[in-house]
Amino acid sequence: MNQEYLKILAQKFLDGTASEEEKHLLHSWYDKTALSDESEIIVSETYETAEQLKQNILRNLKDSLPKNEADEIPISYGLFRRLSIWAASAAAVITLALFAWNKIHRVPENVIQMVHAPFGQTISIQLSDGSKLWLNSGSTVRFPKTFTQKLREVTLINGQAFFDVVHESKRPFVVRTKTLDVTVLGTSFDVKAYDNDRQSKVSVKSGKVGVTLHNQPGKPAVMLLPDKQIIVQNKKSEITINEISSPAIAPWKDNKNVLEDELLSEVFHALERKYNQHIIVENKALEEEKISITLDNQPLTDVLKVIGFSKKFNYSQLNDSTIVVR
Repeated sequence: MNQEYLKILAQKFLDGTASEEEKHLLHSWYDKTALSDESEIIVSETYETAEQLKQNILRNLKDSLPKNEADEIPISYGLFRRLSIWAASAAAVITLALFAWNKIHRVPENVIQMVHAPFGQTISIQLSDGSKLWLNSGSTVRFPKTFTQKLREVTLINGQAFFDVVHESKRPFVVRTKTLDVTVLGTSFDVKAYDNDRQSKVSVKSGKVGVTLHNQPGKPAVMLLPDKQIIVQNKKSEITINEISSPAIAPWKDNKNVLEDELLSEVFHALERKYNQHIIVENKALEEEKISITLDNQPLTDVLKVIGFSKKFNYSQLNDSTIVVR
């Protein structure tokens, strides 16, 4: 894989626009070089050592280029390393550093952090401005280690996150997903945007938020107040605004599920992520039904019994990781 193509793939990965095939190519390149004698795998127990990691990445990058190429290129975006950083929560935190250097090899402070919560786990993160976010299982988020002076920007690449944002009147806080942006000054809210769900949702716990759709750039933001929820149909970009009870906003932070008029298809997806199981629904008509139910930390079999009794379906355990709903 040549250097230019590698740079393009790395940038697309950072932007969240890389296809599955491109991600596979990039990961395959990394796995190949990581096993060679010319590469170095950097592992840290905490992502607080970003400066040391940054210097190691820059050194490896410069060593990987021919000397004349490194001297002649005034600005070149660096290759990234998948730096696995294992915190006490056992969540994998991948720090991606994007570097540029000029003829005197000056390195700017432009460090991007990516955090992923594996299935069956939720994690919490404190951002550089003091704001906090909670990441639900199966979710990935990207943000700079230090926000800029004019904007605080977080990208929810996939999944669900709850934000408790410190108020700053002159520096907006923006959460970007693949279909919408949420802009606030200081508030608390939940954003749900899993790739395999039909809908994206924004629910407001406190304060006020503005929601804009990517494919409707000319339209003003939809403003939401506490206990309001906007639902966006991802394929059609149709929106509805509903009331939502406060207990139903991000109960997953406390290992609970409060489902209010939820599609069974999304309920099954939520159970897959929470219990790290694959659920096959043979009766597709079931996925169109809705349910309202409150669940704590019961075993998955108990949850399915309750929902199955309500919606009149049976299930069986196909193997250790797969359940079939009929």
